[in-house]
Amino acid sequence: MAASSYAAKAEMPPLAIEEIGRIEKLPASYPEDWVLIDESSFFNMYGGKVIILDVAEKDHPKRMKGMLSKSMLGNFTQSAKRGEYYIIESFHERGSRGKKFDVLVIYDKQTLNIKKEILWPTDRLQSLPERYSMSVSADERLLYVSNFNPAASFTVVDLDSREIVETIGTPGCVLTYPMGKRRVVSICSNGGLLTTVLNDDGTLKSRHRMASFFDTDDSAVFEWPVLVGGKAYFPSFHGDLHVIDFSGEVAEYQGKWSLTNKQERAANWRPGGLALTDRDDAGHLYIIMQPDGHEGTQTHGGSQVWVFDLKTKKRLRIIEVPNWAVSLAVTRGDNPKLVITNGEMNLDIFNAKDGSFIHTVTDFNNITPLLIHKSY
Repeated sequence: MAASSYAAKAEMPPLAIEEIGRIEKLPASYPEDWVLIDESSFFNMYGGKVIILDVAEKDHPKRMKGMLSKSMLGNFTQSAKRGEYYIIESFHERGSRGKKFDVLVIYDKQTLNIKKEILWPTDRLQSLPERYSMSVSADERLLYVSNFNPAASFTVVDLDSREIVETIGTPGCVLTYPMGKRRVVSICSNGGLLTTVLNDDGTLKSRHRMASFFDTDDSAVFEWPVLVGGKAYFPSFHGDLHVIDFSGEVAEYQGKWSLTNKQERAANWRPGGLALTDRDDAGHLYIIMQPDGHEGTQTHGGSQVWVFDLKTKKRLRIIEVPNWAVSLAVTRGDNPKLVITNGEMNLDIFNAKDGSFIHTVTDFNNITPLLIHKSY
């Protein structure tokens, strides 16, 4: 029997020659359903990464399109027009010990090859993933990178020359909300905003402080605004939406309105989560909401996503999230997907227009996918 089995196997055709060493490029413009997962790898911070993922793909092996490394809670942003990704990350000389140094790495979005590394002159902001820890100017010529050492500042990088222009102090204020062509807004510890105006070459021109628009003890806001039509919308822990005009020379406060009605406030419906807000291409606000919210629950996430028309200040729909929501993002296009990081650190995908559930995406090298970016 063994001999006949061996003979049968010997008669089988040889395996096809496997092609190795094949290198493919990603498209210059990514499909609308692709997202960039900012994986902080919270329990192994040297293993952070940015994962390029097609959230509409049903075939599991075809979902992941590429990956970039992002050590020690590295910060990430992208250029929509230049075809580049920017990651600033940290290393130690001897792995887990020794002198720390920070490096800004510029990647090509099609090949994922490194185009430039810049040794950083100061200590970058190191935190859980933040959408505005780095940003690019409206004309995508300058990159703004937040620092914290412990003094707050941001560094300007000229993306044409790939050289550092200047590091600008922002005392008591952090993050880099891009405002127009050459202005950067930072949120301050006293409840106000700082507008930094730059010259065309990226050097400091002037700084302007806006008075406090919230009480940091009694009515704090999330640092996660949505930017729509020249305005920034900052949600508060209690459910107010503060409106800041970003269209002028400096940031100006334009008041607030409530996301909840009287009955919902009585039931303590409040915003909650980490990356809890985003917008679609129509300019609608998406925000995670939780019932029975109270002091200390602002990072816990929620069981619903509320969608608002920012022009009419009206809620358009409520999307039930059965597996809980920690963070969210909305993809581009006329038929956007709502991407939810759920309580199990998987991704729940919904039709953003009608709230219908599509599927859950698992096993994509996910550990703590706490921030999701649109792709371009």
